[in-house]
Amino acid sequence: MRMPSEGELTFLFDGDERQLQQFIEKHRETLERYQLMDEVEELADELEIEEQIPIIFAFVYSVTVDWREYDEEIIRLFSERLPGETLEVTNTDKGLDVTYNGQLHSIALTFSGKDRYITIRGVQELIRDKYEIRLFEGSYLSDTHDFLVLPKQQWEELDDRYPTRIGEMFLIIDDTLDFP
Repeated sequence: MRMPSEGELTFLFDGDERQLQQFIEKHRETLERYQLMDEVEELADELEIEEQIPIIFAFVYSVTVDWREYDEEIIRLFSERLPGETLEVTNTDKGLDVTYNGQLHSIALTFSGKDRYITIRGVQELIRDKYEIRLFEGSYLSDTHDFLVLPKQQWEELDDRYPTRIGEMFLIIDDTLDFP
């Protein structure tokens, strides 16, 4: 899967109604494939444009993780969002063995509900030299969390360009973040 363009990232932070409609049309096939057009229409009836944009953007570009997701599936979902990169995973009696860039890494699991974020933090650690994962803040209180994976340099540019908005829109993956 591809990453959002610079123009789409600008839209995420500075978009208006016309740009939202253009984004929806551009990604209509994806939204229809995942049967999200009804939700897009509901959002239009219920929320202001500024609230709709990050949700619809997440429909297209996020990695969505349910609190019950299998940990190996979480690895697969993030791997799909890394252009030209692959994460391969094997379950072990201690957790997960993940191969990234030809190197084997182990992620120890507790075999409890805390494992979803242990896995997400493990992926973040593996890809940290090139990419960063952040949580869409609007999904935090849900049992399904949406994440955006971008190259580190892009996150740094967005942090500089939109310091207030980025803090309102995204949470950084840290040791305390978990499903509520």
